[in-house]
Amino acid sequence: LVDLRNADEHEAEAANRPSELVTVAVPLEDGLREDAEFTRWERSGVLGTPLYYGAFLSRWPERAAAAVAAVAHARSGGVLICCGHGRDRTGLVVMVLLALVGVTPDDIAADYELSADRLRPFCAQLGHGDESTKINEVLARENTSARAAIVTTLAPLDVRTRLRAGGLSDDDLAVLRARLIGPA
Repeated sequence: LVDLRNADEHEAEAANRPSELVTVAVPLEDGLREDAEFTRWERSGVLGTPLYYGAFLSRWPERAAAAVAAVAHARSGGVLICCGHGRDRTGLVVMVLLALVGVTPDDIAADYELSADRLRPFCAQLGHGDESTKINEVLARENTSARAAIVTTLAPLDVRTRLRAGGLSDDDLAVLRARLIGPA
């Protein structure tokens, strides 16, 4: 389990986890509240949408690289990536993982949209409102959609170069590729 939540988001677990399940904490946004750019994203509502993905990867490539490395070097078996709801930080990391193995930007955007659709009943079950309305309002204000924001982010982005800048090695990338789709 690659847990992208910040330290202050952790609560008591609802159920005991099996002892063989290993949790690796990779808090993507921990300590960023002091950063002026991060605070600006938060105030504008852009944080929580795919609009911040490209800027986040440019500003903090080491954080994304740490999450990708956690997936690459996890024990054999499945890997679950989670954050607060599984849309924003998880969406960022999954976007990077999918791009690394050659999934098209359109298919990555479709995956994000599917995840957002499937979150509605989950949020309702938890008693949380549907965040999609707020997210769509922010996207509309910025004259875009989630799909367009993801495709636009990925168009100029060399994901491998960005992650290398964050400390991921070519060996890490090879291990990740083999884990996700088999040896080259």
